[in-house]
Amino acid sequence: MNKLSAMLDAKLVPIMSKVSNQRHLSAIRDGLVATIPLTIIGAIFLLIATFPFPQAYVDFMANNPTLTNALMIPFTLTIGLLSIYVSFSIGYQLAKTYHISPLIGGIAATLCFLTTIGVTSIEDGSYINKAYLGGEGMFSAIMTSVFAVEVMRFCDKHNLRIKMPDSIPQNIGSSFDALIPITISVSVVTIIVHLLGFDINTVIASALTPLLSASADSLLLPIIYVVLTALMWFGGIHPGVLKAIVLPIWTINAVANMDEFVAGTPIPHVGVEPFIFTFLWIGGGGGTLALCLMMCFSKSQSIKSLGRLSIAPSLFNINEPILFGVPFILNPTFFIPLLLGPLVNVFITYFAFTTGIVAGMGNPLAAAWNFPSFLAGFLCTNSWTGVALVVVNFLVYFAIYYPFFKIYEKKSLQEEGRLENEKVSA
Repeated sequence: MNKLSAMLDAKLVPIMSKVSNQRHLSAIRDGLVATIPLTIIGAIFLLIATFPFPQAYVDFMANNPTLTNALMIPFTLTIGLLSIYVSFSIGYQLAKTYHISPLIGGIAATLCFLTTIGVTSIEDGSYINKAYLGGEGMFSAIMTSVFAVEVMRFCDKHNLRIKMPDSIPQNIGSSFDALIPITISVSVVTIIVHLLGFDINTVIASALTPLLSASADSLLLPIIYVVLTALMWFGGIHPGVLKAIVLPIWTINAVANMDEFVAGTPIPHVGVEPFIFTFLWIGGGGGTLALCLMMCFSKSQSIKSLGRLSIAPSLFNINEPILFGVPFILNPTFFIPLLLGPLVNVFITYFAFTTGIVAGMGNPLAAAWNFPSFLAGFLCTNSWTGVALVVVNFLVYFAIYYPFFKIYEKKSLQEEGRLENEKVSA
């Protein structure tokens, strides 16, 4: 174990630190995280409009299409336009890291993305094709946002700007500073997409997105995810960087699932965030809620105290008190269940969804990562089968953690007994 720890410190920690701190990945991660309130709002309205029981409620909604359509408006304006919000948010975050006006960075990124779509004129007016404003346009939004801000950075670095008199207010001067870089970025996109006919959105939608979606839907991705999580926690590294890497494709798959759910067609993707954060991370990374519950009733006073202090946050998938209090870091006793439990449940969860035993995750954005899994399992599947899967996985965690918990408890009782004897002797 010491050799493994040394290897993690020497090899994995530097790599993960660089990835975590990489400017563009950080901006993409923070930009996507900033849209979480919008996705939750859209998902909640979708849930209200499509709640599956009681039958009287289902019939009521079916007989009141005006109400149903009204409830779907917030869904359309949030999930259906998600790439617009993402482009602004990423542009804002990336510009901030370069000490360029974040607001102008967000505006430039949004305009650059919308330029890839263009405007179609018809007899009654003009419209923007909505097809790529949701999840389908996510990668285009990411790429054009980064491009727009990088052009701004280049122009700022080389002093390519319209110089205004000193008497002009700073906010107006900053707007004119952005005129040249925004013109350049929008012109480049216009030439590529509309004059040369290279439709970025169509190319990505037909090639890159399906490829990445398929990789996210494979069994391999969650296996890699849980193995790296266990190794990183063992080495004392927070595995949040892993989510940052796969969050874009999870979001694209989630929007696709929700579109199919609204259409009443089969749910296409299992590679969405709840697969990990609802059905595997029950109580937090490593599925430690079962362990925390055991600790609450331990014979050891110190373990019992830690368990009862940690149970409330664990219900909301916050398990740092457990991970650092036990601790899991460099702890060979708990490394085995930290790795084995999630691996077993990866196979159970994947089998349950791919065989149709559990309803597909048609509303995967309905619950954030810190929603209790027993509630989130229902919200993201719109079915009690989702709750049943959470219960099954929880019992698996309980069975796997139990023997290691008893070893931990025995050591703790021995230590408490030794301290008590020392007090008596004194």
